[in-house]
Amino acid sequence: MDTLPLKDYRILITRGKGQAKRFKATIEQYGGTPIMVPLLDFQLPMNMIEVEAVIRHMSNYDWLILTSQNGVRFFFELVEQYNVIHSLPKIAVIGIKTAEELTRYGYKADFIPNQFVAEEFVAEFVLKLHADARVLLAKGNLARTIIAQRMNQAGVICDEVIVYETVLPKESVPQLVHVLRAQEVNVITFTSSSTIHHFMQIVEQYQLHPYLESLIIACIGPIAKKTALQYGLQVDICPAVYTTDAMLQELMTYIKR
Repeated sequence: MDTLPLKDYRILITRGKGQAKRFKATIEQYGGTPIMVPLLDFQLPMNMIEVEAVIRHMSNYDWLILTSQNGVRFFFELVEQYNVIHSLPKIAVIGIKTAEELTRYGYKADFIPNQFVAEEFVAEFVLKLHADARVLLAKGNLARTIIAQRMNQAGVICDEVIVYETVLPKESVPQLVHVLRAQEVNVITFTSSSTIHHFMQIVEQYQLHPYLESLIIACIGPIAKKTALQYGLQVDICPAVYTTDAMLQELMTYIKR
């Protein structure tokens, strides 16, 4: 068995710089060459008045929903800033990585769905709630609204609060243009719809479509895949388990085939 199945493959990592370290190391472990062009950066919301009002009244809620590692990090930055760490309700998360991030702050998730997509989460989660439960969803500004919509339709009071904003790092624009024009990668990995939106924004601005035709495209899950398909991209890899490890395993299987 080839111990370096990704040898000779140059793999573009588009996720945020702070989240890419382990992904980069795993690619190198399998002999691949990671090329890092972060298409996401994150910051606290510009308007903090509404955020502060919600965070300071955490005791009004029975449950808190966190859907991403960034959501966990920025939420706890805010609760520490406003000193409401002792007023937290039960916590529900989507995804193993989100649950692991939560443990770094000394908390264990009270609910994790069997499948890590919003629709499945809501179907399972509402069964855990009593009739007059109040739920707070802490999320990024580009996150879908499906969770709150579905929960409100089910008769559950679900409020949303934006705890971080997603932006495109300015320095990554010329980096991506160079990488594609110089054909420095043969695999592109997308770990969220946000990375795809920013990627295609640059591709369209600089007319880079011809440079994508021979590339292998991997998406971490069905939501990212759907976004990629809407832009006309051909998605070659989409694992059943929505993690970077599973995505790389699928890539190695694809290459072997």
